[in-house]
Amino acid sequence: MRTKLGTALDIFILVIGPWIIFTRIGDIIDNGPSVYPIISIVIVTVAVIFAIYNLYTLFSGRQQDNHKK
Repeated sequence: MRTKLGTALDIFILVIGPWIIFTRIGDIIDNGPSVYPIISIVIVTVAVIFAIYNLYTLFSGRQQDNHKK
């Protein structure tokens, strides 16, 4: 069972994640590619994907529970 804190963290990742990716891409454009921005983009992208998946499973599970009632 998911917690409210986990859901809040997923929403926070969805809000802040694209901004981090955007700033890192700007960093790469300005200073050229380096290890830290690339690793940061990969990690944040994976976190955003998992957050989307977690929220999708949460809401699809709730819809199925509502149909059973």
